[in-house]
Amino acid sequence: MSFSETGRDLDASQSQVVREVIIQIKALLNDSGRFRDAGIWKAILCEPPADQLPLRQEIGRQLEPQLRPMAENGSFPSPVVGFLGEWFNWHSLQDVVVQEDERTLSEQSVADEDFEPESPQTVNFWPAVIGWIIGLIVLATIFGGMGGG
Repeated sequence: MSFSETGRDLDASQSQVVREVIIQIKALLNDSGRFRDAGIWKAILCEPPADQLPLRQEIGRQLEPQLRPMAENGSFPSPVVGFLGEWFNWHSLQDVVVQEDERTLSEQSVADEDFEPESPQTVNFWPAVIGWIIGLIVLATIFGGMGGG
């Protein structure tokens, strides 16, 4: 039996739900393409009955040693970090999201200042025309001599 932060034991079915969610999260962490999608995290963690407060707290307690450091060091994108911080009430992650958003906004403003619209490029078609003419002349010369005339 797992002991939750609410101070009561989880029954067997609740413990089974916690185990299954943790297995799904660990499988998600091994999928490098999907673990960056906040929608998938929400689909796993918000699915009833895992969304019940005692189960949420127990899932968070068991996943915290692995997920919180990953979220704090930038392994997850901002939407995933924000969701995890809000869902599990990990306030330090919410601070990380605010700092990351501020950094992203400052980088975007610097990039916007450095952006200079490019002048439209004109395509010079004369080399292609000259190439076609030369090619036609060469072909006419080769096939003109084959006429035997």
